[in-house]
Amino acid sequence: MKSKVQLAYAALLALIIWIGIILQFYISIPDYLEKGRTLGGAIVQLLSYFTIQTNLLLALLLSLLVLKPQSKLGRFFAAPHVIGAMAAYIIIVGLVYHFMLRTQFHPVGLFKTTSDIFHILSPIAFVLFWLFLVKKTRIKWINVLLWLVYPLFYTIYVLIRGAFTSYYPYNFLEVSTLGFDKVMVNCGFLLIGFIILNAVLILISRLVAKH
Repeated sequence: MKSKVQLAYAALLALIIWIGIILQFYISIPDYLEKGRTLGGAIVQLLSYFTIQTNLLLALLLSLLVLKPQSKLGRFFAAPHVIGAMAAYIIIVGLVYHFMLRTQFHPVGLFKTTSDIFHILSPIAFVLFWLFLVKKTRIKWINVLLWLVYPLFYTIYVLIRGAFTSYYPYNFLEVSTLGFDKVMVNCGFLLIGFIILNAVLILISRLVAKH
């Protein structure tokens, strides 16, 4: 993270994502409160979206790369396998939205603005950052599986929380509507997608590093 182009790009993208996150909380919390949720419940509900979590992690990663690259946390996020994992997660955010949610989700106004930031701008911009501005290394193949830990724990959290609250952030995880078997099939397809994507990103990184 030494070149001015890298720093400027990371800083700008971090700023845009932070604005999107702040705006999302600003417009969503009053809406949840009007529906009878507590402030704490509204915040937990927002943070239960994989999209919000991933973009929040992405904003933190980019901010640390710019502001605190030598800190312990900054060095962690700067590790090639961590940046690669984040690329996989944000790509999944974009793909799931485009192929599974876009026809059912029609935001307007500021909600559309934040949706476009999280689902379109952020995935495309970070993938370009990873491809052209991040030094590639020979990431170990074991990361194909290690990168599954975060989405696996997220899925477990959503299913357990949904069993108690009947709330599922995504309709393809709604056990109460689809049934457990159908949700497991959906999770299986997502797992396969993650594995393929992880392998492709690691392959690209290894090929670039080799040459």
